[in-house]
Amino acid sequence: MKVLNKITWMALVSCMLVSVGCQKVLDEKNRSGLARDYFTSPGGIDAAVIATYSNLRNWYCQEGMCYNTMIGTDENIPGFGTSGNFHTYTLQANDGGINSIWEWSYRSINNANGVLQYADAAGLTTAQATQLKAEAKFMRAYYYFMLVITFGDVSISTQFASSPSTSATREPIATVYDLIVKDLTEALVDLPAKPTSPGRAGKAATLHLLSKVYLTRGWSTAAKATDFTDAYTTANSLITNKATYGIDLWSDYADMWKEANDYSNKEVIFQIERNTDPKGSETTGIGTGNPGGKFNGANFYQRPNYPIFSVNLNGGITGAPAFTLNGTATATTNPVDRDVAYGRPFGRVRPSNYVLNTAFADKTNDTRYAKTFQLIYMFNRPGPLAAQTPVTIVVTRAASPGNPAGPLAQYTWQKGVDTAIILTGKATVTEDERKVTKSYLMTTNQYDVNMFPSNKKHDDVTRAHTNDASDRPFPLMRFAETYLIAAEAAFKGGSSLTNAANMINVVRNRAGALPITSADVTLDFILDERTRELFGEWMRWYDLVRTKTLQARLATYNPIPAFRADRDYLRPIPLQQINLVTTGPKYPQNPNY
Repeated sequence: MKVLNKITWMALVSCMLVSVGCQKVLDEKNRSGLARDYFTSPGGIDAAVIATYSNLRNWYCQEGMCYNTMIGTDENIPGFGTSGNFHTYTLQANDGGINSIWEWSYRSINNANGVLQYADAAGLTTAQATQLKAEAKFMRAYYYFMLVITFGDVSISTQFASSPSTSATREPIATVYDLIVKDLTEALVDLPAKPTSPGRAGKAATLHLLSKVYLTRGWSTAAKATDFTDAYTTANSLITNKATYGIDLWSDYADMWKEANDYSNKEVIFQIERNTDPKGSETTGIGTGNPGGKFNGANFYQRPNYPIFSVNLNGGITGAPAFTLNGTATATTNPVDRDVAYGRPFGRVRPSNYVLNTAFADKTNDTRYAKTFQLIYMFNRPGPLAAQTPVTIVVTRAASPGNPAGPLAQYTWQKGVDTAIILTGKATVTEDERKVTKSYLMTTNQYDVNMFPSNKKHDDVTRAHTNDASDRPFPLMRFAETYLIAAEAAFKGGSSLTNAANMINVVRNRAGALPITSADVTLDFILDERTRELFGEWMRWYDLVRTKTLQARLATYNPIPAFRADRDYLRPIPLQQINLVTTGPKYPQNPNY
């Protein structure tokens, strides 16, 4: 196998994390200067495994991975705070978000290589060494999978490196997939049925990941004849034996996202650990708006600028009302102020019209719409208004498409009791609806970069300050997706359309959506169902790349002029990787970057 370039190996040996105990979450602290001797003790081997898990926090939930997975797809369009080039497909090879995927993958792969190479001689019991090596194989497979689906052909090494090299070559994706499948099938034998603690791998996570690897390879140029059958069989094995692995679907979709269920969430197969201890969250600057480190910003990026909801404030919302409070004109006063429950208005991504009006066309039967999006805002004005309860509100509405200007009925709002704003999900509402509803009814034609239905799956209401990052774990793999993997594999020839419909109906029935038949199963329907079930869960770009539908779905739902099908199904190889290969052939860039 070929070694990587100098900067990659320098990164590999510069970051390790040491275990300082395992309670309900993984606790780690930083350590640098990793050397061969570090793998000679049981604690060093365990720490190297934990490091491969911890390094996931460098992606999830960082802004770069938010953009990489969500924006520039059919599902998400720019919000008021969007930056970078992902949404315009003018991405450059020096982008930090892309470099992070490359760099942290290879750091973690080297950790795993060290475990696999030295664990047997580190003084562990046979059982301990076997399990830790299985975890290392699982994580090495995960990182190589992320590399191959992001960049295509990549460098491979299965040997621990403690010194840098200035030469490197790229291996074909077929070779990379073979290593991934080998690692996962071997890990499956030795991992426990249930993980030893939250955030570590068990058989369920291995089966889920392996089924997705087979599915993804089956769509690729490296496809093997049995890939879709293997994907279906593997996913179905997990589904059939769910009791053995201690996993299941919640009967209520909302329970999956309840903060109270974070460490007893039967639907989560594999999660990235967070906690309130800085050793677990690796977050600094609490309450300052500058969380730093490997913070969890999943509760930030999909939040609108809800305090802007006034016709005259910062440009306002088209057709939003001006308010008179207790007889005093307050055109620049908003009825909703920042608070922990509604989150920090970060506005990096927002749902597209496709999500709101096509995928979620059925807002009556399918409960996932209301359980995914923040649709109501309570009257919560602080300061002088806190002593004025209730508050008399007279609302004068500006004209907006489909809604003429005019005064509305007088409201009496009590702070924390009455709803100030409802995002109706409808293009128009009648005057009668407005007059009998003691709230301002916002229509879909008023949604814009500032105000929109926002994903509330990752909300963290236990934070002390609106600007605080989240200490919730991030669900990377969950059981509902296993059904959708099985459905896609069945559709592609791994089983039958009837089985595909049955798998889809499991998640639809849970949501109250109408059941489908085999005649309804198409690739577009499967992708729509993935939106309904998995929206905002940091995977959409990879879904569209896997199914080779990125170009078509963008053309239909989110045209982006600079998109090129001969370039944008892969991300650019990081520039520092290319520049620091100085021995032997130049490291190849992906086409048209």
